[in-house]
Amino acid sequence: AFGDVTPTAALAFQNGGGAFSVGGVPIAADSALVEGGIDWRITAQIKLGVEYQGELAQHAQVHTAKGKFTWTF
Repeated sequence: AFGDVTPTAALAFQNGGGAFSVGGVPIAADSALVEGGIDWRITAQIKLGVEYQGELAQHAQVHTAKGKFTWTF
């Protein structure tokens, strides 16, 4: 992200009234997005897997790990 890193949205209610804007939490600048995963086929119908996703920045970090179980029949 570069430039203005604070997300904003201009909104208004459908029934009328004045328009307003909403600002969100600033997005981390100079961040790296990483992702990886692997699946293991246990049998012809069963598969296990793990995934990792991460966002790494100087002042913010987000980590996500997921496990998967797939059974086809």
